[in-house]
Amino acid sequence: MRRFFVPKEDILDGRAKLVGNEAHHALQVLRLKKGDLVLLVDGQGCEYPARLIAAGKDWAELRIENQQPALGEPPLDLTIGLALLKADRMDLVVQKGTELGLKCLIPVETARCTVRLDQVKTDKRLDRWRRIAQEAMKQCRRGLPLDVRPVMTLQEFLSGSAGMDLKIMLYEGLAGTGGGGWRSLLKGEPKPASVAALIGPEGGLTGEEVEAARQAGFEAMSLGPRILRSETAALALTAVLGFELGDLF
Repeated sequence: MRRFFVPKEDILDGRAKLVGNEAHHALQVLRLKKGDLVLLVDGQGCEYPARLIAAGKDWAELRIENQQPALGEPPLDLTIGLALLKADRMDLVVQKGTELGLKCLIPVETARCTVRLDQVKTDKRLDRWRRIAQEAMKQCRRGLPLDVRPVMTLQEFLSGSAGMDLKIMLYEGLAGTGGGGWRSLLKGEPKPASVAALIGPEGGLTGEEVEAARQAGFEAMSLGPRILRSETAALALTAVLGFELGDLF
């Protein structure tokens, strides 16, 4: 069933209205006709089977047939602090991270980041990442878009992770050493419901940054004997934790 995003405030009295890009996609691209059934998602955890009842040049009105919780929201509250990457690589993490069940992505400025953004570029990138997250949410049947936060310093990310059940730092210095004990970390009871993970840039975290993360309670771990690119590590970690602690089978 075709899925469309409608803000919660645009769903009133059993009716919803598509405008802008969503209306254009429904009417001009998909050529939906009166009576066609679609699925609306409000970005707040609910979805709505709805039937097209009227349309104009740039709008479509739908009758809501039911309201139900979205089926695709992952149970694991996973936040990844990822060192700023080039635009296309961050785009990939946003899109595929949404599909895999990542809840929150925080771009982090670290000492060896090759990307530096001024405020204007930061705002544009953030808008772009949030649009990608919304499109990915519709595609994969999640009820909430990936929460892409504004760029933070490393210290801000570490401080903001204080309340998480489990804190992990991927550290290339452990590659090939056995990974730091994933089985003992993830097989204990009760299983962590929330995880914060720190992933550095391709040049790695500095010794000072590694020590700061350790002081903040982050445990250094490895994903195996090979050195992964930062975007690959972010997606691999999301999949591993989704399998062990979430709903990936």
